[in-house]
Amino acid sequence: MGKVFDAMTKALVEGDRTDAAYSSAEVIDRSEHARDINRAAAEPFSFVRYSLAAAPTVEEARRASEDPPAALIKRAESMPGSEITVDPRRLDPHLVSFYNFNPRASEQYNRLALKMISRSVERGLKRILIASAHRREGRTTVALNLACALARARQRVMVVDCDFVQPGISKALGIDCKTGLKEALDSGSPAGTAAFRVRPYGFDVLPVRKPLQNTVELMADPEFWKLLQAFDGDHDFILFDSAPLLDFGDSSLLVRFTDTTVLVVESGKSSAAEMTRAMSAFTQDDILGVVLNRAAE
Repeated sequence: MGKVFDAMTKALVEGDRTDAAYSSAEVIDRSEHARDINRAAAEPFSFVRYSLAAAPTVEEARRASEDPPAALIKRAESMPGSEITVDPRRLDPHLVSFYNFNPRASEQYNRLALKMISRSVERGLKRILIASAHRREGRTTVALNLACALARARQRVMVVDCDFVQPGISKALGIDCKTGLKEALDSGSPAGTAAFRVRPYGFDVLPVRKPLQNTVELMADPEFWKLLQAFDGDHDFILFDSAPLLDFGDSSLLVRFTDTTVLVVESGKSSAAEMTRAMSAFTQDDILGVVLNRAAE
């Protein structure tokens, strides 16, 4: 993992952009001995501070060799309002967990999924915010790849599109939705009517059909939060694909509603100062880990 750390440091200091594909994502977990995030405003952002190294610990390896924990046992599936079978030809090519044409990249998502399951057992994590400082850092494809990996691990998963200005979940899946989150709220319909099961991958999606004008009004509506809470009992993980942290204030509300955050960072795109500003709404315990996208091999 020293290579990964060196690449991240170089990307921050030199602003070195790389053209590597999203499928080369590296998964780095937060250090157990991280310093207080509140001191970040006075210091450069450090990826190493939030890194555990991807290799499993001795304890995690021991657990993996034993019987599967309760979180891995097959449960009765929740049923959203509809099911949609995706056309592989219309899927975003960066959805490596769907295609499995890049085993190394797929394995990174599998490891992250298993890490999240382990943390869920230990800390009761369910609602996971997938966030990035800027657009086009791969946040949406990371959310969908992770959902697919978790579903393969027999977890009941939902992805909620919370980027109300530029919703991208349906587009990445190549799906044209007939209804979405806003329509369900406006009609007073049950929460499940807006969601659909993605076949054959086995996870659920709560989409946004089109950009919304007043996102603050939506997120201040108690019915919005009631609708999201309705899915808690039927899912092991709910992944929230948020708007960019530096573009909109919406994500700060989602931070309060979710249990932890996975930060998606494109190598060389954000300066240390930008990362410090992006993380100003977080505390030390809010960050589960970092996914470094487009990292040099």
